Amino acid sequence: MKNKLLITAGFAAVVFASCTKGDSSVPAGENVKVPYVGLNSGTNYFEIFKGADNKTSVDFSGQTTRINMLKEMDAYMKTGLTASVSAEKLVNMFENKNAAFSNSALNAATDKTIISKTAQSFAAVDAETERNRFKTYFTSLAAASQSRSQTAAQGQAGLLDGKYLVNEKGFEFGQFVQKSLMGAMMLDQISNIYFGGEKQNADNNTLVSGKNYTQLEHHWDEAYGYLTSNEMYPKKDPADATKWLESYLGSYVRQVSASVGGENPQDIYLAFLKGRAAIVNKDMPIRDQQIAYLRNNLEKAIAIIAVSYLNKTKTATTDGAKFHSLSEGYGFVYSLRYGYNAKINAAKSNELLSILDGKTNGFWSLTNADIDNVRDQIAAAFGIDKNVVVNH
Repeated sequence: MKNKLLITAGFAAVVFASCTKGDSSVPAGENVKVPYVGLNSGTNYFEIFKGADNKTSVDFSGQTTRINMLKEMDAYMKTGLTASVSAEKLVNMFENKNAAFSNSALNAATDKTIISKTAQSFAAVDAETERNRFKTYFTSLAAASQSRSQTAAQGQAGLLDGKYLVNEKGFEFGQFVQKSLMGAMMLDQISNIYFGGEKQNADNNTLVSGKNYTQLEHHWDEAYGYLTSNEMYPKKDPADATKWLESYLGSYVRQVSASVGGENPQDIYLAFLKGRAAIVNKDMPIRDQQIAYLRNNLEKAIAIIAVSYLNKTKTATTDGAKFHSLSEGYGFVYSLRYGYNAKINAAKSNELLSILDGKTNGFWSLTNADIDNVRDQIAAAFGIDKNVVVNH
């Protein structure tokens, strides 16, 4: 793994003192159950971590369930191009109520909801504000779908380029929802909940009743499950080498590499592997190094994608393409508030969003100067190239 991954143990101990509880570090490669030196981008996450029963000790089924819920919600929002969308149905999907999913297994998972994992790290009143934001998006999307037979124009909801459903201000709410949940659910759960002090202070000595993993091992795997459901990351589609099998946050992090100022996805994967191995090895300083690395670089990846989408709006050749890119970028600008000790916190994120959405005619009124204003502030906060464009 890159040298930049190896943050000094002293630094990690300061940042994650609440997590380590004085655990001493086992020298890498010496008397460990899972040797660090053997971990690489081809390591199978499920196979390398096994219990005494020789079966994988990895389980993140809850995360896979919630991501599958989002996939159904996403697919339903897209039907607004040809049919009316129900805001009530979207709220039911968000809250997993009233058998809203076509997949009966999702309806049966009554203890799993998207809403409960949205902005979970925020104070209760602030979390409620963010959850209501999504409900407002559902209502706005449903309203826009009533104008699907119209061609959108300033002051008129409808379709642009025959494939983008926007409201009278050019906002594509399906993209607002999808991209914003990558921060509000996925990044928040990884960086603030599962890598947070409460989860990382969990028991790591005894197995969970009826399971072959400790609670701490399980928490780490749950964080991994919000990035990918695959046994390695990133993973190509065996049926089509031009395609990849990640979705949502994992898909976008995959597209950010060192060549555009981020980290290579293989290094992100190695950090997840090494952190999990450190937990098995009871090597908390090494674990904390990986937490620091992952928190920083997952947040940075979202910033790079946000800047990239804003840059793409200026080269779009149609209003549809421009507003689609703006709507995606908008969701990522929103998502920045969910970084750990976020460089763009909720107040700053709201300030940037108001530049994008606050004009009387919304996106129709935006100038390149407005877009550059938001882009430049994000780029400066993260020390990234303001002209970056990622091939997404």
